[in-house]
Amino acid sequence: MGVSHYRERTLDVIVAGGGRVGRETAMLMTSYGHQVTIIEQDPRITRVHSGQQDDITFVQGDATEEDTLTSVGIRDADIVLALTDSESTNVDICQRAMDFAPETRRIARSHRPPAATGNPDGVGAFVFPERAGARVAIGRAFGAPVQPITDLSTRFELVEIEARADATAVGKSLAELDLPTRATVITDLGTEDLADGDMVIEAGRQYMIATRPGAVDDLKELFWNRE
Repeated sequence: MGVSHYRERTLDVIVAGGGRVGRETAMLMTSYGHQVTIIEQDPRITRVHSGQQDDITFVQGDATEEDTLTSVGIRDADIVLALTDSESTNVDICQRAMDFAPETRRIARSHRPPAATGNPDGVGAFVFPERAGARVAIGRAFGAPVQPITDLSTRFELVEIEARADATAVGKSLAELDLPTRATVITDLGTEDLADGDMVIEAGRQYMIATRPGAVDDLKELFWNRE
């Protein structure tokens, strides 16, 4: 889904947390051609996984500490993904990263829905584990217009998409929209109202949509591109 969106140029990416989500995110990032460094505090995890992939660098250290961040080139990083098991640590990592590189895109893993987490200055976006994995972390990192919610063992997937101001869909009801036949709007994530033909698409709102992968570009045309 919109893979080219992730490959426009080679990026320097720092992943804090070498657990499953961190490692899978790093592997996806390298598959898109980006350079990835994983910071992991647990020496056992670092020892087991370091060197398994030539294009991923493992560094043992505390990602909240200045020495560790500077040693991995935080000032030149394009993206920082704080994906440890501790929400407070992830927020702290993002805030520390902001001190060194304020233009860096910063993503924090959260154990609560983003609306309940607040909006710390250092965090650009949250990843909520109950609906998250590596693909979600990647989508948040790039601010992609279409965000995957989860991987499903079916022929369709659930995506989250924001209706951009002046997009074709804005101001129209679902009954009026020419939605792709392979896509169905399920709910407005802000109100959690189930969608019906009378639901009107509003600018800036997030919508959950069930879709076949081939319909994603059509959804972007409706919800993201301007008339």
